[in-house]
Amino acid sequence: MSDPTHPPAQLQPHQRARLTSLEQTVRDGLRDFRRTGQALSEIRDNEFFLATHESFEAYLQDRWGFTAPQAGRLIDAADVARVLEPLGIQPKNEAQARSYRAAAKVITDLEPEQQRVIARLVEQAAPAPADSEEDLPWDVPAAEVRIMAGVVKKLHDDTLVHHPDSGDEVPMGTLSTPERFEVVRTHVDQKTQAYREKQEAKANAPQAEKINWADWVLNTAAQNLGHGQRLEITVEPDGSGAARAVARIVDGSTGEVLSAGGGAITLKKAVLNLAAELK
Repeated sequence: MSDPTHPPAQLQPHQRARLTSLEQTVRDGLRDFRRTGQALSEIRDNEFFLATHESFEAYLQDRWGFTAPQAGRLIDAADVARVLEPLGIQPKNEAQARSYRAAAKVITDLEPEQQRVIARLVEQAAPAPADSEEDLPWDVPAAEVRIMAGVVKKLHDDTLVHHPDSGDEVPMGTLSTPERFEVVRTHVDQKTQAYREKQEAKANAPQAEKINWADWVLNTAAQNLGHGQRLEITVEPDGSGAARAVARIVDGSTGEVLSAGGGAITLKKAVLNLAAELK
């Protein structure tokens, strides 16, 4: 909300015209994160919001119903999309654009020639178009573009690499342009394959059994404890100023510990340790 104690800044006619144009872009382009983010960025960077508000945050809330984090995400996504556009990558929405943020940060720091190498790599890696536009697969995954950017950034003229034909170890700078690209492509392929294998192994790994520890305590007590037995959870100081929890099954008449899990710093972990012990 504008503050009557702080009169609005007086914009020059050309600034007022530009603000009107930018606000029209935001109004018309709320479904287009690129145009909206770019317009908000310009309004912020040029402090056009001072025409009506004393802060960008107040302007966002009053004018558009945005919070500062919401606007920040749109601006970041638009910045990323601008970096990706020359590579032939066009995110379909704000979330997809922001997934490329790490890759875009590396690409921004590269020389134009290095960026053109990445564009060639993206072109070769992009999936073939489908018959229907609706069935088009998504562009090269963000993690793989990050691999491309990292390889290109790492391979300097004095980096020792294997010649693509002879296999001899030579400085990168002694290779021809086609040879240099072949070396880069080979490194990217190797790292991408390793990344995919790691992701596949992760996806196929057996999932750890999820146990609701509180339910496990009640179910175990109700179904598995013998006559006179009890399930205890005790918390005791560990001598270092902290405390550790232990879950155990005890004979109620003799006090004998029949089974116990390892100590833990949380009640949940203590119960899970007992569950593992009983298995």
